[in-house]
Amino acid sequence: MKLIYENNFGACYKVSSTINANSSLQMILGIVGVFMSTKELANLLDIVRNADQPCNCEQCNGKQCNKIWTTTPLIDICLKVDNDILEELEDLIVGTQFILNMDATFKKNRIK
Repeated sequence: MKLIYENNFGACYKVSSTINANSSLQMILGIVGVFMSTKELANLLDIVRNADQPCNCEQCNGKQCNKIWTTTPLIDICLKVDNDILEELEDLIVGTQFILNMDATFKKNRIK
């Protein structure tokens, strides 16, 4: 595993060998590791950025939900969140995407 980005909330790693060949990233949150693809990471960012929107499920009944849910091919993820956690999670995802895209940009333009 190669560290891509980390903050006070967690870390993201590039993984060379996984159960699912499409899941080349592992996000570590506390003691839990979640394998995901870059597409799933982008999907999670959308969910995090929209977490302050009202939820219309029976439990929330139009109020802001204190959980975020997402699904990967291997696992369903449900995180209990507050605004501080959402900010840290967004930073973790955006920082990871920045590093991944930066490396691709450098490689594309043959910059070492």
